[in-house]
Amino acid sequence: MFLAENASSVALLIRSSDLSKSMSRYLVDRVYAHPRINVHPNSQVSGLMGETGLEAIRVKGPDGESEMACVGLFSLIGADPSSRWLSGCAALDENGFVLTDASLTEEHLDGSWSTSLGRRPLPFETSWPGLFAVGDVRSGSMKRVASAVGEGRQQSARCTSFSRLSTEYRSVRL
Repeated sequence: MFLAENASSVALLIRSSDLSKSMSRYLVDRVYAHPRINVHPNSQVSGLMGETGLEAIRVKGPDGESEMACVGLFSLIGADPSSRWLSGCAALDENGFVLTDASLTEEHLDGSWSTSLGRRPLPFETSWPGLFAVGDVRSGSMKRVASAVGEGRQQSARCTSFSRLSTEYRSVRL
């Protein structure tokens, strides 16, 4: 709901056929009634696309695969990371959870981090500059709703300041 209040539109992809299987009726009704939220049942992200940043996602749904314009992605996946689609974009641990910031070793970061960017990943940043992971999908997270919400809120507040910095990344080809 927070994202929908601050974005032009929100696409909500759910792997199941019905939101009410995992959400309260009150929240389901609010989601379906919101004019800027579009629910896509039986769908999941199967790929990320973009030259210097996220520009689109590949979606696998009931009608096959399609592309959807996208400049920001929040992934809520629960106990099963279902993060295979990130392989090649972000470093994953042995269980499929996304490695971020301090969990990333030099082995996970290519030379462009130190030579072009001149920094290590920011809090919650993955091995791909500008791609952040919070909550249960993140390796080493608490796997608790309150923690995931807190991490998500923290990162959403940082997005504004990161977008100011992102102009430096647009000139860097990784």
